[in-house]
Amino acid sequence: MKLLYSPTSPYARKVLVQAHETGLMDRIEVVSVKPFEDDSLRETNPLGKVPALIREDGPALFDSTVICDYLDHLQGGEKLVPEGGEERWDILRLHATAQGVTDAALNLRQQAMREEATGTAVAKDWWVDRQYAAINAGLDLLDHEAATLDRSVSLASVASACALDYLQFRFADHPWRSGRSDLANWFDRFLDRPSMQATDPRQG
Repeated sequence: MKLLYSPTSPYARKVLVQAHETGLMDRIEVVSVKPFEDDSLRETNPLGKVPALIREDGPALFDSTVICDYLDHLQGGEKLVPEGGEERWDILRLHATAQGVTDAALNLRQQAMREEATGTAVAKDWWVDRQYAAINAGLDLLDHEAATLDRSVSLASVASACALDYLQFRFADHPWRSGRSDLANWFDRFLDRPSMQATDPRQG
């Protein structure tokens, strides 16, 4: 398999962390691409986004959640998304929360990139406020359910850790830890996992 990714993409990192956690990393060749510059990416993913997974036995898969689901089905150990019961819905719900935090952070990052490219700062408006509101409300929920994240390595814990480290990477001045000690303590422990260390976007 070949994974097209960008080292700083939190979505691509989620896939890589899952690959490490499920023991599939040695079956994946990683290829760095620049989504905003490399038009050839659309040959694999017509949406021009990373990550995208090229398979030998089927069409390419894209969207990080789809790829993670595929990897979960390939691996032989404990699934990162339980196959049934209420625990499955807990994991999927918290994953959706973490994914929403990441989406909002990416929206803010891309606006900052546009402002930098045009040299024109956009006044803070309702749209920016809405992204920060989504981030903060999502983090409050994850903090409230930090014990669930701590229960096992899951798609929710992987996505949450990648979202939080993206905030630290791109929004260092955002006080996300304030008032969220349970989440912060869980994250600091999870950040020590080899899968997170191996995929740190600050290296290289």
